[in-house]
Amino acid sequence: MDNTLIVFASNHGTVEKCARELFRRIEGKVDICNLNRRNYLPDLSGYEAIIVGGSIHNGKIQDEISSFCNDNLELLASKRLGLFINCLYSGEKAQQQLDDAFPDVLNRRAVVRDYFGGEVDKLKLSFWERVVTSRMIREGELVVAISKERIERFAKIISSVNEPKN
Repeated sequence: MDNTLIVFASNHGTVEKCARELFRRIEGKVDICNLNRRNYLPDLSGYEAIIVGGSIHNGKIQDEISSFCNDNLELLASKRLGLFINCLYSGEKAQQQLDDAFPDVLNRRAVVRDYFGGEVDKLKLSFWERVVTSRMIREGELVVAISKERIERFAKIISSVNEPKN
C-alpha cells in the first residue's frame, strides 16, 4: 500500500485518538483529515485507499461523516476502503451500529470494517451527555475502552490488501 487518507470526525477526541493510532500503524504514505477542523478536503482521487471513521451519538454517526460519505459515494466505492466507528457497545449492538453508520454500498465495498470501542471523558461532555452516558454505563453492558487489538488488525488488513474489493 502506498497512499492512504484517513478521514474522520471527532467530537470528544476518541475518534481522533484511534485515527492517529491507525496513522502510526499503516504502511506507506498516510495523510489524515479531521473534518471538524478542515474547510476543504484533499483531492480524494489521489489516494489508493481511504479510511473513514466517526463516532456514534444517539445511535447515529456524525453528520459530517454522513455528508462526506454521501457526497463522495461513487469515488469512495471505487477505492480500497476501510470503515470504522467508535461506540460504547460491543458484539451485535456494535455491529448493528457499524452497519447503520455507513451507506450499504460502502459497507459492501469496504475491505475492512470494525468498531474500536469507546471512551468517556466526562469533562468533554455536555451536561445531558454526562447524564445519559452515566445512566447507560450503569444500566447497560457498555465497553468503556478502546481496543488496540482491533485497531492493529484493521491496519494490517488495509495495509495488506492490493486491489479494491469488487
